[in-house]
Parts: sequence; structure tokens; C-alpha cells
Amino acid sequence: MRVFLILAQITFFFFINVGAKTHFVPKPAMLNPEIKFLDLKLKKELSDKKLTPHKKYTLAILAARELKQLNHKDKALEFYRLANELSVSENKTEINLALSKKSSESRSVFFYEVNLKQLLKSRSYEKALLSMDPEKLSEPENAQYKIFYDLLNVKIRKTAVKKLYCLDDFQKNPEVYQYKYLMCDMLSEYLRIGKIPNYHIKLLEEYFFKHDLKERYLLQVAKDLKASL
Repeated sequence: MRVFLILAQITFFFFINVGAKTHFVPKPAMLNPEIKFLDLKLKKELSDKKLTPHKKYTLAILAARELKQLNHKDKALEFYRLANELSVSENKTEINLALSKKSSESRSVFFYEVNLKQLLKSRSYEKALLSMDPEKLSEPENAQYKIFYDLLNVKIRKTAVKKLYCLDDFQKNPEVYQYKYLMCDMLSEYLRIGKIPNYHIKLLEEYFFKHDLKERYLLQVAKDLKASL
């Protein structure tokens, strides 16, 4: 019995020590393989010598936003710094906020004042997208801008887009006949199959010309997206 108790004590202290060592051994910091691949892919895109400084700036900002959305803020900062080093005549409010690790106190979806409708009508799609803060799309008063952001993001980044902000609302209301849901359905299918079937454009044409002529400039953005594929 005495021998048994001694062996039990030795075994107990052995497991305690092993457990303690295992618990406190620090694990090396590792990037998720998918994030590491994404990081390398984005940097490869930016190394293309054919890109203009403005195009590189746009891609760097959008890369930073995507990494931030995936909760890799340190990686996002790398791309904000890359964008900041480029000599372009763009408003850098977003970069300044990111590098200072501050959030905008404004609830507006725009980093700075723009005429979004005019930018879209003049096909200044990159400027329109850069002006928008995707983190503010979750605010109820900014819900209307989700489809604007998604449409522009897909127009510029094509199938590289990982998330549609409009998708949750669309899935809750798949039968509602509104342009934001028709467009979200179109973008979702494009990201899934890599092309936009003609019937999506026909549905949008019918909707805008029968129900919402004031917003038909969005139809042109959709057509430009399809034409660019």
C-alpha cells in the first residue's frame, strides 16, 4: 500500500510538471495559410510594373480593407503604408486614420465629401469606391449603400472579392422586387460561376425603366461590369 501511494505521488507530480511546461511553452506566431497566400497574391499584384501609381494605390487600399475585414490588422497596416508611399493626388483620410490607429468618429459612410451619383455617372468608379468606408455599412442609416459598395468593389476587383455586404439582407428577402436585391443576386451568381448571365441585365433594365428612372445610372455600372469580364 505504501509503495502504491509513493508511485501515485510520483505520477501525480510528473503530470503536473509536464502539464505546466506544456501550458507555458509559447507557440510561434503563424499566419493562417489562407491569409499568407492572400498576402503574397496581393503583393504580387502590386509588383506589376504595368500598373499606374493610382492603380497601385487603389489596389493597396482595397487589400488593406480586405485584410482588416479578416481581422488581420497588422497585415492591413502594411498595405496602408504601401499606399501612403505612393505619390498620388488622393484624399488620404483613410490612411491617416489607419496609421494613427483611430476610428472615424463620424457615422457617415464616406471618408470625405463626394457626389457619389456624379462619380458613377462619369464612370469614376475607383474614386467612388475609395471614398466609402466599408466599416460604416453596418450602421442602419447606411444600409442603402451596401449595394453601391459591392457593385463598385466587384467592378474593380472582379472574383477576388470575398464578401458581399448586401448578401445577408438579400438572403432574408430573396423575393423582394427592388434593384438592390436584383443586383445582389447578380453579383452573388457572378462570384459563384465567374460570369453574368444576360437575364440579370434584362431584369435590371425592366426594373429601372418601369420603376426607378432616377437610379438608372446604376444600370450602366452593371453593364460596364459585364462588359469588362
